[in-house]
Amino acid sequence: MRKLITTAALLTALAPLAAQAEAQKSFQHENQTYVYTTSEGRGGATVITGRRVGGDRFRLVLNGQRVTGTVGGTPVAFQAPQEGSVQVLTAN
Repeated sequence: MRKLITTAALLTALAPLAAQAEAQKSFQHENQTYVYTTSEGRGGATVITGRRVGGDRFRLVLNGQRVTGTVGGTPVAFQAPQEGSVQVLTAN
């Protein structure tokens, strides 16, 4: 569960960097590759949809400082990480 939340937090931290929606983006974390797209949801929320290559799909909604959604069919909800608190080593 901790890995699930960590991965979701990393995706959420990437949302502001991925403001230009439409193009598929990817990053690596713990030797896993994740691909995702972002789009604007209702009320200015950011919707992050994607999958771990060879694994789980996810859909997260970042609305203010709150993140809700599902990762691999498991519901998740948490506070978004503070800007600069999460470091991603490889992002495309």
